[in-house]
Amino acid sequence: MADEAALLANLQKEFEQSGFVVTAPRPTTLELRKFGCACHLEKKDGEWVRRGPLFYEIQGDLFELEDRGYQKFWFSKAEGRRFPIRKVELETLHRFDAEVRYHLGQKNLYHESLGTTNARTVYDRLENRPDR
Repeated sequence: MADEAALLANLQKEFEQSGFVVTAPRPTTLELRKFGCACHLEKKDGEWVRRGPLFYEIQGDLFELEDRGYQKFWFSKAEGRRFPIRKVELETLHRFDAEVRYHLGQKNLYHESLGTTNARTVYDRLENRPDR
């Protein structure tokens, strides 16, 4: 158990030295923030992995990336608000994700490097479409 605590402390220190704000609500979870982005990590099968989507903070609320087929948006489940995404914000999210992966020693997968994976995909053309 002491080894686990030391590994957690080392991981926190590594992220903090790279400019991340790190909080540990529980011994098996971490919250990382940098560049106005946030993500949650959890210890699973002895490795630290990302839990859930990446978030972007706008006006004090955390938004996740949503693809509506014709454009990407920031969407807040808590508020139900939606904002069109800007190129600079998407680039910031990519940079944040790349830094988190680097510190965790994770590979960049081909389909993920082609573009951003979305927390939500909502195509408006599929709404109210009859089943065959």
